[in-house]
Amino acid sequence: MEQAGIRTVYTKVFPAENPDLTPIASAVASTKADVVMLGSVDVPTVSSFIQAFAQQHYNPEAFVATAGPDQGADFLKAVRGNAEGVMVPNGWYYGYANAQSKAMVKAYVKTYGGRPADINADVAEGYAVGQVARLAVTATHGFDQKKIIDYLHSGATLQTVQGPVKFDSLGENTAAKAFTFQWQNGKPVQILPPNDPNSKRPEYPKRQWK
Repeated sequence: MEQAGIRTVYTKVFPAENPDLTPIASAVASTKADVVMLGSVDVPTVSSFIQAFAQQHYNPEAFVATAGPDQGADFLKAVRGNAEGVMVPNGWYYGYANAQSKAMVKAYVKTYGGRPADINADVAEGYAVGQVARLAVTATHGFDQKKIIDYLHSGATLQTVQGPVKFDSLGENTAAKAFTFQWQNGKPVQILPPNDPNSKRPEYPKRQWK
Protein backbone atom coordinates (compact mmCIF):
# COMPACT_ATOMS: atom_id res chain seq x y z
CA MET A 1 0.00 0.00 0.00
CA GLU A 2 1.08 3.60 -0.57
CA GLN A 3 -0.35 6.82 0.80
CA ALA A 4 0.91 10.13 -0.56
CA GLY A 5 4.05 8.39 -1.72
CA ILE A 6 4.81 6.98 1.76
CA ARG A 7 5.11 3.24 2.02
CA THR A 8 3.10 1.75 4.85
CA VAL A 9 3.25 -1.30 7.08
CA TYR A 10 0.11 -3.35 7.79
CA THR A 11 -0.47 -4.44 11.41
CA LYS A 12 -2.54 -7.47 12.44
CA VAL A 13 -2.85 -9.00 15.92
CA PHE A 14 -3.76 -12.68 16.30
CA PRO A 15 -3.77 -15.19 19.19
CA ALA A 16 -0.75 -17.47 19.45
CA GLU A 17 -2.96 -20.55 19.90
CA ASN A 18 -4.81 -20.00 16.61
CA PRO A 19 -4.94 -23.46 14.92
CA ASP A 20 -5.30 -22.16 11.36
CA LEU A 21 -3.17 -19.22 10.34
CA THR A 22 -4.11 -19.31 6.65
CA PRO A 23 -7.03 -16.82 6.89
CA ILE A 24 -4.85 -14.38 8.83
CA ALA A 25 -1.95 -14.71 6.41
CA SER A 26 -4.35 -14.28 3.50
CA ALA A 27 -5.71 -11.10 5.06
CA VAL A 28 -2.16 -9.76 5.33
CA ALA A 29 -1.43 -10.74 1.72
CA SER A 30 -4.53 -8.92 0.50
CA THR A 31 -3.16 -5.60 1.77
CA LYS A 32 -0.11 -5.82 -0.54
CA ALA A 33 1.91 -4.14 2.20
CA ASP A 34 5.56 -3.52 1.37
CA VAL A 35 6.87 -4.81 4.70
CA VAL A 36 5.69 -7.64 6.95
CA MET A 37 6.96 -7.89 10.53
CA LEU A 38 5.69 -11.09 12.11
CA GLY A 39 5.74 -11.46 15.89
CA SER A 40 6.25 -15.20 15.63
CA VAL A 41 7.23 -17.66 18.36
CA ASP A 42 8.13 -20.75 16.32
CA VAL A 43 8.92 -22.25 12.92
CA PRO A 44 5.37 -23.50 12.08
CA THR A 45 3.94 -19.98 12.38
CA VAL A 46 6.49 -18.53 9.97
CA SER A 47 6.18 -21.41 7.50
CA SER A 48 2.37 -21.07 7.50
CA PHE A 49 2.62 -17.40 6.56
CA ILE A 50 5.25 -18.03 3.89
CA GLN A 51 3.20 -20.83 2.35
CA ALA A 52 0.08 -18.66 2.23
CA PHE A 53 2.01 -15.72 0.79
CA ALA A 54 3.59 -17.90 -1.91
CA GLN A 55 0.25 -19.42 -2.87
CA GLN A 56 -1.23 -15.95 -3.32
CA HIS A 57 1.83 -14.66 -5.19
CA TYR A 58 2.33 -12.01 -2.54
CA ASN A 59 5.98 -11.12 -2.05
CA PRO A 60 6.63 -8.25 0.37
CA GLU A 61 9.82 -6.30 -0.20
CA ALA A 62 10.92 -7.19 3.33
CA PHE A 63 9.77 -9.99 5.62
CA VAL A 64 10.90 -10.04 9.26
CA ALA A 65 9.96 -12.72 11.80
CA THR A 66 10.90 -12.48 15.47
CA ALA A 67 11.41 -16.26 15.92
CA GLY A 68 11.56 -19.23 13.60
CA PRO A 69 14.19 -18.14 11.06
CA ASP A 70 16.76 -18.51 13.85
CA GLN A 71 16.21 -22.28 13.94
CA GLY A 72 18.75 -23.26 11.31
CA ALA A 73 18.10 -26.54 9.49
CA ASP A 74 14.63 -26.90 11.03
CA PHE A 75 13.60 -23.60 9.45
CA LEU A 76 15.08 -24.48 6.06
CA LYS A 77 13.26 -27.81 6.03
CA ALA A 78 9.91 -26.25 6.98
CA VAL A 79 9.88 -23.45 4.39
CA ARG A 80 11.10 -25.70 1.56
CA GLY A 81 13.32 -23.34 -0.38
CA ASN A 82 11.66 -20.09 0.66
CA ALA A 83 14.12 -18.89 3.29
CA GLU A 84 15.83 -16.44 0.93
CA GLY A 85 15.58 -12.84 2.12
CA VAL A 86 13.77 -13.61 5.39
CA MET A 87 15.10 -11.56 8.31
CA VAL A 88 15.22 -12.27 12.04
CA PRO A 89 16.49 -10.19 15.00
CA ASN A 90 18.55 -12.22 17.47
CA GLY A 91 21.59 -12.19 19.71
CA TRP A 92 23.47 -15.04 18.03
CA TYR A 93 24.12 -16.90 14.79
CA TYR A 94 26.68 -19.49 13.71
CA GLY A 95 29.03 -16.89 12.19
CA TYR A 96 29.16 -14.64 15.27
CA ALA A 97 32.70 -13.23 15.60
CA ASN A 98 33.17 -14.50 19.15
CA ALA A 99 35.97 -16.93 20.09
CA GLN A 100 33.80 -18.90 22.52
CA SER A 101 31.01 -19.14 19.95
CA LYS A 102 33.37 -20.37 17.26
CA ALA A 103 34.68 -23.08 19.58
CA MET A 104 31.15 -24.16 20.47
CA VAL A 105 30.11 -24.30 16.80
CA LYS A 106 33.14 -26.43 15.94
CA ALA A 107 32.44 -28.82 18.80
CA TYR A 108 28.74 -29.03 17.93
CA VAL A 109 29.37 -29.93 14.29
CA LYS A 110 32.00 -32.48 15.31
CA THR A 111 29.55 -34.13 17.69
CA TYR A 112 26.28 -33.91 15.73
CA GLY A 113 27.37 -33.36 12.14
CA GLY A 114 25.75 -31.03 9.62
CA ARG A 115 26.78 -27.48 8.73
CA PRO A 116 27.45 -24.60 11.10
CA ALA A 117 24.53 -22.77 9.42
CA ASP A 118 22.22 -25.61 10.49
CA ILE A 119 22.68 -24.82 14.21
CA ASN A 120 19.71 -23.06 15.74
CA ALA A 121 19.99 -20.17 18.18
CA ASP A 122 18.51 -22.24 21.02
CA VAL A 123 21.79 -24.15 21.19
CA ALA A 124 23.76 -21.00 21.96
CA GLU A 125 21.12 -19.70 24.36
CA GLY A 126 21.11 -22.91 26.39
CA TYR A 127 24.90 -23.09 26.33
CA ALA A 128 25.18 -19.50 27.56
CA VAL A 129 22.83 -20.22 30.46
CA GLY A 130 25.11 -23.07 31.51
CA GLN A 131 28.15 -20.83 31.22
CA VAL A 132 26.61 -18.13 33.41
CA ALA A 133 25.56 -20.69 36.02
CA ARG A 134 29.04 -22.22 36.10
CA LEU A 135 30.74 -18.84 36.42
CA ALA A 136 28.40 -17.79 39.23
CA VAL A 137 28.91 -21.04 41.15
CA THR A 138 32.68 -20.73 40.74
CA ALA A 139 32.70 -17.09 41.88
CA THR A 140 30.57 -17.78 44.97
CA HIS A 141 32.25 -21.11 45.79
CA GLY A 142 28.99 -23.01 46.13
CA PHE A 143 25.31 -23.34 45.35
CA ASP A 144 23.83 -20.84 47.81
CA GLN A 145 20.99 -19.27 45.81
CA LYS A 146 21.13 -15.89 47.53
CA LYS A 147 24.88 -15.59 47.02
CA ILE A 148 24.52 -16.54 43.36
CA ILE A 149 21.71 -14.03 42.77
CA ASP A 150 23.60 -11.29 44.60
CA TYR A 151 26.67 -12.01 42.49
CA LEU A 152 24.75 -11.95 39.23
CA HIS A 153 23.14 -8.64 40.22
CA SER A 154 26.44 -7.14 41.37
CA GLY A 155 27.38 -5.68 38.00
CA ALA A 156 29.94 -8.35 37.17
CA THR A 157 30.45 -8.85 33.43
CA LEU A 158 30.55 -12.47 32.28
CA GLN A 159 31.66 -13.68 28.86
CA THR A 160 29.58 -16.27 27.00
CA VAL A 161 29.05 -17.65 23.49
CA GLN A 162 26.42 -14.92 23.09
CA GLY A 163 28.83 -12.20 24.12
CA PRO A 164 28.99 -10.24 27.39
CA VAL A 165 26.40 -10.70 30.11
CA LYS A 166 25.87 -8.05 32.78
CA PHE A 167 22.68 -8.16 34.82
CA ASP A 168 21.11 -5.14 36.49
CA SER A 169 19.13 -5.31 39.75
CA LEU A 170 16.07 -6.58 37.86
CA GLY A 171 17.96 -9.37 36.12
CA GLU A 172 18.09 -7.75 32.69
CA ASN A 173 21.23 -8.23 30.63
CA THR A 174 22.29 -4.66 29.94
CA ALA A 175 25.31 -5.75 27.87
CA ALA A 176 23.42 -8.01 25.47
CA LYS A 177 24.40 -7.85 21.82
CA ALA A 178 21.61 -7.24 19.32
CA PHE A 179 21.79 -8.11 15.63
CA THR A 180 19.54 -8.71 12.66
CA PHE A 181 20.21 -11.61 10.33
CA GLN A 182 18.94 -12.45 6.87
CA TRP A 183 18.89 -15.74 5.01
CA GLN A 184 21.01 -15.38 1.89
CA ASN A 185 21.93 -18.27 -0.40
CA GLY A 186 21.03 -20.92 2.15
CA LYS A 187 22.77 -19.35 5.14
CA PRO A 188 21.90 -16.66 7.71
CA VAL A 189 24.20 -13.62 7.47
CA GLN A 190 24.49 -10.61 9.75
CA ILE A 191 23.05 -7.41 8.23
CA LEU A 192 22.63 -5.15 11.27
CA PRO A 193 23.98 -3.11 12.99
CA PRO A 194 25.16 -1.24 9.88
CA ASN A 195 28.41 0.01 11.45
CA ASP A 196 29.56 -3.49 12.42
CA PRO A 197 32.41 -4.72 10.14
CA ASN A 198 30.80 -8.18 10.13
CA SER A 199 27.49 -6.92 8.74
CA LYS A 200 26.77 -7.66 5.08
CA ARG A 201 24.60 -5.77 2.62
CA PRO A 202 20.93 -6.77 3.05
CA GLU A 203 19.01 -8.26 0.17
CA TYR A 204 16.29 -5.68 -0.53
CA PRO A 205 13.81 -6.12 -1.97
CA LYS A 206 13.77 -9.83 -1.23
CA ARG A 207 13.54 -12.31 -4.07
CA GLN A 208 10.28 -13.89 -5.16
CA TRP A 209 9.03 -16.96 -3.34
CA LYS A 210 9.55 -20.25 -5.14
